[in-house]
Amino acid sequence: MLQCFQLEHPEDEMILCDRQDCEAIADYLEVEQDGTEHRLCAFHTKSHTYAARLTPRCPDPKAPYRALRII
Repeated sequence: MLQCFQLEHPEDEMILCDRQDCEAIADYLEVEQDGTEHRLCAFHTKSHTYAARLTPRCPDPKAPYRALRII
C-alpha cells in the first residue's frame, strides 16, 4: 500500500519533483510497500490529501534526488 507524507526539505535546499522534465518543488513523499521513495510535486502525486494535512517526513538522505541550493 502506498503511503503519502508531507516532504520535509533540508534547511539549505529545495527538493525537486522526481518526474522527468518537471522542475516543480516536491511537496509529497510517497513510500511504496517495498520502501521505495518518490519525491513528487502536487501535480504528479497520487495523494488525494493536501500536503499540509499529511504527517511530515524526511526522505532517505542516501537516495539520489534533484535539488536547488538555497543561498
